Amino acid sequence: MSKFIRLTNFLINTNNIHSILIQPNKYVIQIVSKNINGINVGIFGFSMGNISSVTSEIEVCEKKHSTDYKIVTDFISKHDE
Repeated sequence: MSKFIRLTNFLINTNNIHSILIQPNKYVIQIVSKNINGINVGIFGFSMGNISSVTSEIEVCEKKHSTDYKIVTDFISKHDE
């Protein structure tokens, strides 16, 4: 079962969190998309390609989003043990 972080305006599926950057008075949560984009070009038996995914960022500032900041702080503390 997936776990979620409930913030003021939305839920974050913790399985999609790539990293949380901890900065003074701010967290930047990087979310990795499960969608993968790719292209493959083949000519005369040779081929080359590219695969990429999109990473989104959610910024939680202590001054602007104090409730959400506390929720993320508690989440980090709980998983830091």
